Amino acid sequence: MNDDARGPIEKAITTGDHEFRELANFAPIMIWRSGPDKLCDWFNKPWLDYTGRDMAAEVGEGWASGVHPDDLERCLDTYVHAFDARKPFSMEYRLLRHDGQYRWLLDNGAPFHRDGVFAGYWGSCVDVSSHRDAERAQRTVINDLNHRMKNLLAVVQAMAMQSFSDDRPVKVSMTAFSGRLRAMARAQDLLLDPSRADLTVHGVIEAAVAPHDPGHARILFEGPPLVLEPEAAVAMAMAVHELLTNAAKYGALSTPSGTVAIGWSFVGPPGAGRARLEWKERGGPPVATPMRRGFGTRFIERVLGGPTRGEATIRFEQDGVCAVFEAPAGQPR
Repeated sequence: MNDDARGPIEKAITTGDHEFRELANFAPIMIWRSGPDKLCDWFNKPWLDYTGRDMAAEVGEGWASGVHPDDLERCLDTYVHAFDARKPFSMEYRLLRHDGQYRWLLDNGAPFHRDGVFAGYWGSCVDVSSHRDAERAQRTVINDLNHRMKNLLAVVQAMAMQSFSDDRPVKVSMTAFSGRLRAMARAQDLLLDPSRADLTVHGVIEAAVAPHDPGHARILFEGPPLVLEPEAAVAMAMAVHELLTNAAKYGALSTPSGTVAIGWSFVGPPGAGRARLEWKERGGPPVATPMRRGFGTRFIERVLGGPTRGEATIRFEQDGVCAVFEAPAGQPR
């Protein structure tokens, strides 16, 4: 029977070893074969191209020389145990690529038979390094998200405790709490803005000040470009919001001529320094030191402490409130 007379099933059944190897060499995966003695006796072209070695170097146990030393024992144990049990296996290990890099492969092998007799194993491999890198990046993002959510919940808890802990009307407490929530939301918007590769002190202060002084006529701020850690950025934005609220009610911003100056600098060694921010009010009503620390002062200290490792000092100087913040920061790259 000639080829034209055979149907597709007959053609598949009678396909010879030479035709199979031609097909395997065009396959987009790496294919190997071992005999009943556990020794590999054939690799397809994609495998040889991947390792950059010829068939003579790979057959037998030669392929194992390309396996990463840390993975070799585990790789051989998996192969031998599956082989002896005549069971399929699946494993991952690092193999040396032709460019000198170790890459992660997913190797799947299964036994095959000829005329009812065990004849060895066929196996196929794919490079899964990119997939593993993506999984690792995803785990990092999830862990970071969990960390930030815990910190946010701690901040919200502090906000609630400070907003409702004093003997004040519920409506007043709700107004204070709502304002703090909005300030935190604006700070979170900064973190989620894809156009901001680095979150700077300037950006945080600018966003916090905008609702209170759109024209920048009464609140002046300046300082060098400094990058904040995410938690520190949120804490600083909320602390500044608290000071702005108090200044509008009782301080410099409660009078037509009052002003606020905000300046910042970098203190400490490179890579482990801190942003130091100074707030100073002028031109407002005379300031008297309160008999006890108010809820706003306690809130600022609590928000900047804890996970952010920040610090806050507030002084009630006669000519206006002065506040100094410090939080972890880095100099921009």
